[in-house]
Amino acid sequence: MGNLMLSNFLCGIKKLTETKRRIYIIGFFFAFLITLKEATRLSYNTFQIFSHGTLDFWTGINPYSGWNHLSILGKPLDVFLYGPLFSILFTPFALLPGWLGVFCWNIFTYTLFYLSVFTLPDQFSFDKKKFIFFFTALLLFSSLLSVQFNPVVTAIFLFSFTLLEKKRGFWAVLLIFLSGFIKVYGIFQLAMLLFYPRFWKNVLYAVLIGIALLLLPLVHIPANELLPYYHSWFVTVMHQANALRFYSIYRPICTFFKSIEPLAGLVSIGVLFVILVFTLIKLKLFKESFLHRAQFLGILMSWVILFGLGSERHTYVIAMVGYAIWYLCSSTTRLDKVLLWINFVFLGILPIDILCPSAVSNLILAKLNLGIIVFAITWLIMVYKTYTSHITSQT
Repeated sequence: MGNLMLSNFLCGIKKLTETKRRIYIIGFFFAFLITLKEATRLSYNTFQIFSHGTLDFWTGINPYSGWNHLSILGKPLDVFLYGPLFSILFTPFALLPGWLGVFCWNIFTYTLFYLSVFTLPDQFSFDKKKFIFFFTALLLFSSLLSVQFNPVVTAIFLFSFTLLEKKRGFWAVLLIFLSGFIKVYGIFQLAMLLFYPRFWKNVLYAVLIGIALLLLPLVHIPANELLPYYHSWFVTVMHQANALRFYSIYRPICTFFKSIEPLAGLVSIGVLFVILVFTLIKLKLFKESFLHRAQFLGILMSWVILFGLGSERHTYVIAMVGYAIWYLCSSTTRLDKVLLWINFVFLGILPIDILCPSAVSNLILAKLNLGIIVFAITWLIMVYKTYTSHITSQT
């Protein structure tokens, strides 16, 4: 009887998720409920930060040096850390009433995330795309609960990869720069231009698009104030870096070796440089193999969070999507499968209060740092297996 009930339940789940439309509706339902909770409790502080930062830009106030805003509930809001380009693009949402704006923003970010997964190249079957979506769904909804920008960053990584695979270099480079000028994570995807035809043409696109987006804030900022404006953004972002506060690889390291904290940025760039050197050594393999290109994407998306200076728990939606892509494009062992589900528990389930008591979560994630440590081990295995394998199928 029990086996029959379980079988019927699994069949029902499979039927519910057998089309992209049904999957979107299921996700939309949860995104709507999550946003409704935040809207009714007036707790959508991050959206208020986005809105104040945007409106400050248009009213001539520097949101990085002149920040002094309270939430709807009268509490001080965290600082605004997004580039001036964000203020321009976010304007339509900032002009809406708060409750309506937060709904539109969350549905927009959810839809982008969904589309980016289900428009991945055809080398990913529908079942694999379903796996990526549902494997990272808890992290996605956690980001929506905090009304974050991270699902958009994730989506841009995936859209850019798909566009590069379709040889649409201009649009891929445009998206990469949009992401990079808003939240620096995405800019590192420019390294993937090495793998595709018309490299120098894409580099030219990068130069022209980079200049255009760099100057775009001149639509409102006087030319003589542009560089100081960017400088104040940079200073604000760097001032927020704190290895023991955020959830990067430096958190457990600095617990014992605090002296490494001032060098964290150099270490991160150094690690990326080593990865790029190994990539150049095997560049022909990456050019010929779709699987290797997808694995590199997974490694890169994981690196920007694991070695980030401002990574938070909900930013791991970016890393875990990259990890899922890497996993699906690799020859996996029993150890890989075990690590997959350990990471799912540590990074997807434990941070959610209704699924895990906060005391347990804080012990495992905040004090023992096991989530970061396990993911760091996983990332090292990802790198090792990618650069020692010789898979060239699915070009």
